[in-house]
Amino acid sequence: MKCKLFEDTPAAPTLPPNKDILPAGTIIDNPNAYLLVQIGMAEAADEECEKKANRTPAQLNQARYEYSRTKKGIHPDDYARYDAGEIDGYNGDGTTKPGPNAIPEEEESDIYLPETYGDDEDE
Repeated sequence: MKCKLFEDTPAAPTLPPNKDILPAGTIIDNPNAYLLVQIGMAEAADEECEKKANRTPAQLNQARYEYSRTKKGIHPDDYARYDAGEIDGYNGDGTTKPGPNAIPEEEESDIYLPETYGDDEDE
């Protein structure tokens, strides 16, 4: 049973020997290869793996997306912000890395506008 890795992946201690990273595109030939397909790390590379994984194309796409969140360590409380592209992971100090749709932090201004600005209360 075979699958093909989507991206560079740390190697398990036993497969293959003397390798730290398995590059994207590596074919894994293992009786449990279907598990990597089910969690979104790989695509089936043979019919046996495809049948054993037992997933629709939509389920496979969802698993791949969810794996990308897991790999970046996205906390469930931040899923919506990650999904919206506001964040793209975390820095070493726990602050968020801005995503492609990041909302810039508001800059402080010296201008004071009362909350009722523009409202005529006398009318």
